[in-house]
Amino acid sequence: MTLFEPFQFEFFRNGFMVATLAGAICGLVGVYVVLRSMSYIGHGLSHSIFGGAAASAVLGVNFYLGAGMWGLLSALMIGRVARRGKIGADAAIGVITTASFALGLALSNVFGQARRSIEAVLFGSILGV
Repeated sequence: MTLFEPFQFEFFRNGFMVATLAGAICGLVGVYVVLRSMSYIGHGLSHSIFGGAAASAVLGVNFYLGAGMWGLLSALMIGRVARRGKIGADAAIGVITTASFALGLALSNVFGQARRSIEAVLFGSILGV
């Protein structure tokens, strides 16, 4: 087996391309985020989107639309809370993330497996792109 043998498969080439692009983009965005003292934003938004994913599953809305809109709403709420100056940006991220994730868990527990498996969207594979 050679080093380049896995590149014969399309799924491996796609996964490699996505991983390379994601690494480059995350490196560029990461510098900006750290300089703005919002190092928790990536973790926070990724977890707060779970509330939108659960709500979209319950309402029968497109997953990407529900999660994307929820992520945008979460980012706007984080910005608004952080601008008021009473708490820092990282604290605002923590509050919004916790509330949104709790809403997602509550919706998934109350409505069970609402039309699609909510757990299926939590775990992904880079080879699935």
